[in-house]
Amino acid sequence: MVQINPQLSLMQQFSQLLNFSFCEFTSSGQLITQVQRDMAVTLHPTQVVQRLPLFKSAQPQLFTVTHWQLLILCMPKLTEHHWNGFWLCFISLDAPSISHTAIDKDYVRKLATTIYLALYHKAATPKIHLTPKLDKLIADYSLRDLLLEELKTNEVTHYQEMNSIYEREKLLLAAITAGNLNRATSLGDQLLAIPEYIGMLSNDPLRRIKEFIIVTVVIVSRAANAGGVPAGESYFKGDKLIRKAEKSVDLKNYKDFTRQIIAYYTHLVQRYQRQQLPTTVYQVEQYLQQHIYQPLSVEQVAAALNCAPATLSHTIKQATGLSLKQFILQRKVVEGRYLLKFSNRPIQEIATMLNFADPSHFTRVFRHYTGTTPSKFRH
Repeated sequence: MVQINPQLSLMQQFSQLLNFSFCEFTSSGQLITQVQRDMAVTLHPTQVVQRLPLFKSAQPQLFTVTHWQLLILCMPKLTEHHWNGFWLCFISLDAPSISHTAIDKDYVRKLATTIYLALYHKAATPKIHLTPKLDKLIADYSLRDLLLEELKTNEVTHYQEMNSIYEREKLLLAAITAGNLNRATSLGDQLLAIPEYIGMLSNDPLRRIKEFIIVTVVIVSRAANAGGVPAGESYFKGDKLIRKAEKSVDLKNYKDFTRQIIAYYTHLVQRYQRQQLPTTVYQVEQYLQQHIYQPLSVEQVAAALNCAPATLSHTIKQATGLSLKQFILQRKVVEGRYLLKFSNRPIQEIATMLNFADPSHFTRVFRHYTGTTPSKFRH
């Protein structure tokens, strides 16, 4: 979970008290947090990055947007007097507390001074920029009325955490497609432990949970289709699961129900893989899933399955286009990708865990199957 620091807590309190929306950015212009109040502003991230020099100031700055009744207050994020990011606060001139006169800027200047004093316990000298070309920064502002009701929930969205959720979700779907029950179960538990994963599909908590179940069934069924489950069967069974959820899911059992959905579709993939793949190929796949952290040679896998190494490798080649050795390495790379994304283990330790000869060997194999190096993939 992303931890809310004291400065961010203060910003949230001010935005709620004074009714303005704001976005938090890193020093490189990456969006971290967005808090929406009574106005919807969608930013172009590339435009923020392009205008980064404009926002690099240790003092508050006030900007106007030419074509909108809107002021942008830029508040610096300081750590030990060093600039390390900024907040952009969006203050609508349509708000009842602000009239359309020159006093608008004086109001926001006082607001900036007050916030700065609360954040850093020292006085500020806000800078005023009357008409910088910030128009392109604000995109789709006409969607304000459409988005207004959704954004009145005053929810805080942590974008870094949502990126992490998306990466885990992709791996979850890949695990279901591969019929890897242990990995799918583990990733499902990780996602369910993150409150933001449920989303804001409805303001009613029970309705939100049930709609989350519907979304889960839809995306998991698509992953099962990719794993070999016929679309008709996947959709039909998904419809039954959704109807069951409408009747029986509540705020206490929805996580268990979600786990059942993940396990159900993963088992379904396993059953069809067992039917569609040559028995030997399916057995190799299952063996690699269960022994991925052990030394895996062609001879060892063949011995475990009571097959001649040459025969087994030929069977795998016909079914997958890869030799058994390549098939083993590919599966190790898949596991390596998971460890790189969701563990803090050094690359050298990951290479050792997966029984590569050394980190250089792991890097060469990883680049061959992914087109990038482990260090670049991680960052």
